[in-house]
Amino acid sequence: MEKFMITTFAHGNGPYSRTVDLGLAINNILKEKKEDPLSIIVPLVYGDRQKNIMLEDFGDIIKNNPNLILFDETYGEILNKLFFKTGHYKENLELLLEKQPELEEQLNNHLSGKFKVKNFGGDEIEVYRDDIAFEISHNPRVATHFAKSYYTTIAFFSEILRKAAKESSLIDGPNAFDKKLLLEVAEKIADKIENDKKMHFMPEPFVFSYDSNRKRLRGEIFTPPFIHLQPVNTEDIKEGMYVMVTGIDGLMDLFKGVKDFGQELYCPPFVNIEGVGPENKKHPNFVFNRNIDYQFARTGWSTVWWSLMSKTPLIAPKYTKGDDPEIYFNELSVSQLGLAVIFDSSRIPRETLQDANFLRPNLENVNELLNQNYGKVDGMDYTADIIVRDLMGADISKFRMKEPCLQGYKSIEVLLPD
Repeated sequence: MEKFMITTFAHGNGPYSRTVDLGLAINNILKEKKEDPLSIIVPLVYGDRQKNIMLEDFGDIIKNNPNLILFDETYGEILNKLFFKTGHYKENLELLLEKQPELEEQLNNHLSGKFKVKNFGGDEIEVYRDDIAFEISHNPRVATHFAKSYYTTIAFFSEILRKAAKESSLIDGPNAFDKKLLLEVAEKIADKIENDKKMHFMPEPFVFSYDSNRKRLRGEIFTPPFIHLQPVNTEDIKEGMYVMVTGIDGLMDLFKGVKDFGQELYCPPFVNIEGVGPENKKHPNFVFNRNIDYQFARTGWSTVWWSLMSKTPLIAPKYTKGDDPEIYFNELSVSQLGLAVIFDSSRIPRETLQDANFLRPNLENVNELLNQNYGKVDGMDYTADIIVRDLMGADISKFRMKEPCLQGYKSIEVLLPD
């Protein structure tokens, strides 16, 4: 009897949290339909840091059902060897080209028969591959060959690589990215992974929302933002700025100057920022507090969606040479759609805050467009509903035909400062 679902994801804190969120949303719908929930197997990539973040996100669920979220340490060790951590991103691409096929084979050997997972208490549970009902993934870096595999992303890895090859001189200066390397990883690694997955979901807004000429790829199904809408937080605090720090260790220097904004600062419990005391350590959904006036974060999509759905202007550090080229394209989309201000350290901080204030009417407008197109802005529940329908053999053609509403959209005129 199938008892589990399994997850896979890319580097950073957002991707693994989003797969667990989706798994829980699927379970909620299964329970509504009088079906048994499935335990969620998660690769343990980042050790105690990942566990602590997941306890922040899902602590009550874990307490009530200790075996609902399970860790696969071997799977996590394999993924960790593939992930972008520090240095120039091209080094990660070279690593993928050299090591990914071998590590992917190790992984599939690990998953082929019987393997062990652990709950948060460290108790071991034996799992057989045939016990796994399906896979859910977010920007995955491995092909796992599960017949039922649901792929969520912010842009196809292959598409980012091909676009970066086409525009490499604009992204990182002459010869910074090797076009041949980008295309080779796209053809030998990314295409293989994407073709391995049964169904592909693309939330709006996403990496290439700025491109009005982009064509639908791999029969992708468009959805609202791939995150849960949160209730307004009413805790009485000083007005200030929430700083969401990246999960990629080599990029921490991007956040050193945030104190210059002169704001009361808040940040996640699992990071340390100079001047932020324990009383101001708050879960990322604290962005939904009515006294959080701004968010400062890299343009990863989890944080962009937090800002959009909470209607909190985002200020983002500028793409730095050697970073993941996705971030370069993200900046094009969030700027055109009026979702963020890209931070320029040469400007007076007060001017940056003023520019961020111009975003507020547009955040309202984009939320309304999403709601009109999809009937909701919570893409997690929207995606889970489609997956359960597919698992039960229902017709999902109406979702496949849905067109995006933000592709090529430009922010409303009121955003443009004098």
